[in-house]
Amino acid sequence: MTKPNELTATAAVRAIAARELTSEALTAACLERIAEREPDVAAWAHIDPEAALAEARQRDREAPRGALHGVPVGFKDVIETFDMPTAYGSAIYPGYEPVADAACVALVRAAGGVVLGKTATTEFAFVNPAGTRNPHNLAHTPGGSSSGSAASVADMMVPLALGTQTGGSVIRPSSFCGVAGYKPTIGQFSYAGVKLLARSLDTLGAMARHAGDFALLRAAMMGAPPAVASLGSPPRFGFCKTPWWDRADQSSHAAVEAAVSAVANAGAEVREMTLPDGYAGLEDANKTIMMYEGRRALAHEYNEHEELLSARLKVQMATGAAASYTDYGAAIELADQCRRRFADVMGDLDVLIVPSAVGEAPEGFETTGDATFNRPWTTMGTPCVTLPGYIGPTGLPVGAQLVARYGDDDHLMSVACWVEKAIAS
Repeated sequence: MTKPNELTATAAVRAIAARELTSEALTAACLERIAEREPDVAAWAHIDPEAALAEARQRDREAPRGALHGVPVGFKDVIETFDMPTAYGSAIYPGYEPVADAACVALVRAAGGVVLGKTATTEFAFVNPAGTRNPHNLAHTPGGSSSGSAASVADMMVPLALGTQTGGSVIRPSSFCGVAGYKPTIGQFSYAGVKLLARSLDTLGAMARHAGDFALLRAAMMGAPPAVASLGSPPRFGFCKTPWWDRADQSSHAAVEAAVSAVANAGAEVREMTLPDGYAGLEDANKTIMMYEGRRALAHEYNEHEELLSARLKVQMATGAAASYTDYGAAIELADQCRRRFADVMGDLDVLIVPSAVGEAPEGFETTGDATFNRPWTTMGTPCVTLPGYIGPTGLPVGAQLVARYGDDDHLMSVACWVEKAIAS
């Protein structure tokens, strides 16, 4: 029998609406799982069990508020909350208590969600790894910077968690931890109350155990339909190896090829396609923009509290300070050009299938992994979903990534749910 904490957000919403489950029982089950596994996984920056249970009891006493009514949600600790500390993964802000919820937190509460706690993040959602471990193998990284969000969803601690992506910080950890990850079109989810690193890149996204759960979040955040629309016919896929295919290992190749076979066997049309010249430059453009804008976004922290920054972050800040305005402008221009051309590049295809990550999660905690296969789409701002379904040679998950046109998120949700069924069949 499925335990309450193992339910997807969609299943939990239905069970609560049917009075087969209470929000309190669901939240208690999540907290029990956290108590059992948190000493090993270290996915959380802050948990207040009594506050979460009190919020869940309130949901059980009131009429349904919205699409997420009664569902516990985790929030990456760069997202501000008025009733719990927000440290941004930094030694500069221990115990810092914002006066207001970030917009995404307020909207989740308004839709009936229960704020379970704050998930661990790298320092300012940048390069210095957090202490979180991969729940599938504690000797391996869960990825980053949304480390705790991915690990907590994968380990059945919470059905839905929000994260942010500047390079590959939602899609890559989702692939490493074997969950579904969603990076929306840039700007669709409000940034108010989120500590930004690079305004031209930062995107608020989420992890879940079912792609359909992202529709509930989109309903809460944007008023989008809470149910995923069914497709009238099988979608058309572009199998895109990308200019970086040779940098992926055999496990990533196999994951993408398995997804391609699954959708073809389910009746979809699949065509191999390549990206035009110029798109290969998006990887370096992402790095340039991130370093240039990141140094400026953290100007106060660097200027006033440099001694409290990690050595690794200070190296990156120096790189950002040395980046020229001319190089930054060229990177922004390339991103804009590629974004404007991308619909024509896609043609009549619904989505591209590309790698989610270089391969399985690396062993050790010196790095959160390589964002090569995430940076181009983040730089263009296009929506992406990674789906689990393949296990690599060392027993760790490897995902396959779906990429859609700019602004085509609702259709991407439909295609992602269709692909999930194809992979599972």
